[in-house]
Amino acid sequence: MATQKKTLVIDLGMQSLRIAEFSASTNGQLTLHRGARRELLIDPAQDTTRPEQIRHALQDILKDWKIKRSDVVCVLPAHSVFTRVIQLEVPGGLSSKVDDIVKFEAQQNIPFPLKEVVWDYVLMGTTPSGALKVAFVAVKTDLLESLCEAVSSTGLKITSITIAPMALHDAFRYSVADSLITTTLLLDIGSRTTNMVIASSGNYFSRSIPSGGLSVTMAIAKEIHVELEEAELLKISRGSVGLGAGFEQPIDPVEANIARIARQSLLKTQADISRSLSYYRSNLGGEDPAGILITGGMASMPYLAEFIQEKLQKPVGFWNVTLEADRKKKGLAVEAAEFVSANPNNCGELIGGALALTSAPRTKINLLPPSIFKKRAFSKRLPCLIASLVLFLTSLAGWYGYALQASAVTREETTKVSSSISEATRISARIQNLILRHAAIEQTGSDLLSVIRLREAYPMILAELGAKVPARFLWITEIQPAVDSPQRGVSPKSNDGSVKAILVKGLYLDNPKQASVIDDFVTSLQSSDVFVVEEKEKSKIIIQRGSPNGESWAYPFSLRIPLRNPVTPLP
Repeated sequence: MATQKKTLVIDLGMQSLRIAEFSASTNGQLTLHRGARRELLIDPAQDTTRPEQIRHALQDILKDWKIKRSDVVCVLPAHSVFTRVIQLEVPGGLSSKVDDIVKFEAQQNIPFPLKEVVWDYVLMGTTPSGALKVAFVAVKTDLLESLCEAVSSTGLKITSITIAPMALHDAFRYSVADSLITTTLLLDIGSRTTNMVIASSGNYFSRSIPSGGLSVTMAIAKEIHVELEEAELLKISRGSVGLGAGFEQPIDPVEANIARIARQSLLKTQADISRSLSYYRSNLGGEDPAGILITGGMASMPYLAEFIQEKLQKPVGFWNVTLEADRKKKGLAVEAAEFVSANPNNCGELIGGALALTSAPRTKINLLPPSIFKKRAFSKRLPCLIASLVLFLTSLAGWYGYALQASAVTREETTKVSSSISEATRISARIQNLILRHAAIEQTGSDLLSVIRLREAYPMILAELGAKVPARFLWITEIQPAVDSPQRGVSPKSNDGSVKAILVKGLYLDNPKQASVIDDFVTSLQSSDVFVVEEKEKSKIIIQRGSPNGESWAYPFSLRIPLRNPVTPLP
């Protein structure tokens, strides 16, 4: 019996990374072998480090699984992808004209220059009037390249890329027989977005609403004045959605307050869902969903289903997909079962991506970045390159035979001039000795000059900071060298030992201008002859800015200020 081909599926969520290993039987039945999940930083300010977080998380998982190379299907979060479903009237009903018309419509509907994005489209049914429903998908090329590079650097080979809404749609169609499918609204309430997916036979609609679990977390953090991580923990451990007037509130005042905040935050999401449903019915001629299925990270929040049912007046349930585990290997079967039980509402995207292994109907889109296309083109040309290499080596062997004959003649001529070379060698040795002595003298002079410059460098830095610091509301408490990528607790130095920037820490007093005194300080440094401060780089210089909360008289700040002339340490 042939070995079943396995592949990995990665759901690149905004708050967590999920990866699962699947195989498919000859009848198209998916088997889950194992899965893993790693949490990512919740703070949106850390989004620029997301590719590096993904890289480390994958390396950790693949090390545990003892996997060095494998094919992988990536599922992009809706937060990072632009999607739009439009009606397309094809003159005369000629399907051959669809591609030409779509290229024109893409320029009108995708809000980015097409040369800056990777985009594709897919036909998703028709309206009652006969117009085609076209779903446009686009993602910024630089973002896609950074994510794919992070995945590929771990040894994984990306075979296809899809997006979360379409993966959910495909998984739903896979899990429900066509004869049983009614118009259903899938609500995938994640960290940054709420994905609306309307699935029915021969029909499709999706919209990503830019609010989700993180909006609730941020509202809790703002309301009770705590950090995001603490607010997220409170939401998970003690959170629920308030049921409004007429229902008994939680006895615990903290839980009651969190329930009230969650309800208020979700009201905006519910309003956006209602407007999107209205647009789907009126503009695209869609059928009103008969029911709602909730999935995503927020699905487990108590009373969320009751809140959705109260506001949308439709039956609400949870979408839990059942997967077959690998029974042949008991250890993996237990691991797969534990993964499914720990992520009961988060397997839809993984299943939708794994359908690439089967012949089951799925939404085929092409979002591979240019770099992967180039690698595939190179692989196709590889046989020709190998043939060229063989021809080159054959030619090289011929030249080698000729060189052997020529070397014999050269050896005879070399003997004749060896005596003159010996004399020249003695002279060369004397010259080389003089050169080394000269170089030693130059090095000594350079070291003395470095010491003189080092003696003047730090007093000059302190004097310049003292001259530029504001007279009131702000003072400096610590000055130390900095590296290109500042890390707490690490004494930074550049590769050549020179200090190219300093880290300035201090406090600013609670004052009428609040944190603007930090901006004034940085602006005053633009005229400095010691520091390099440009207007467009101000946001990178201020690496910490304490937010006034009325509980302290002073708040910390940190600046990373580049030096115009790096300070070289003692030789």
